[in-house]
Amino acid sequence: MHITCHKSHLEERCRERGYSLREVLPCVVTARGDIYTIDTEHEAYPSKPKSGPGTELSKILSSIGINPKECGCSCKSRAKKMDKEGIAWCEENIETIVTWLQEEAAKRRLPFLRTVGKVLVKKAIRNARRSK
Repeated sequence: MHITCHKSHLEERCRERGYSLREVLPCVVTARGDIYTIDTEHEAYPSKPKSGPGTELSKILSSIGINPKECGCSCKSRAKKMDKEGIAWCEENIETIVTWLQEEAAKRRLPFLRTVGKVLVKKAIRNARRSK
């Protein structure tokens, strides 16, 4: 479905849902000045967070003060991928997800232990399973 709105409305939606405008620009079909036509079904559209392992991992990290950066971070897109692929995929790909966490920790110059990362991912998966 396509909607047309002012750029400021899209920016507001991004702020409400924790996205940057840069992240969601792929969902903009046309832009005439500050009037945007947006594909609300595009994967980049700033939809409400769903429940899933990625959303749960984001909540856990947020609770300890680690939040997505405005730019230069792929946290939100990776969380979306985890939610989209589902619990089974995340269980099969724990090592990949832990590597994502390790890469982001290095970018932020934060200490990282793979065993702790693995515990966090498994907890996110358990939380997602419970919320179903």
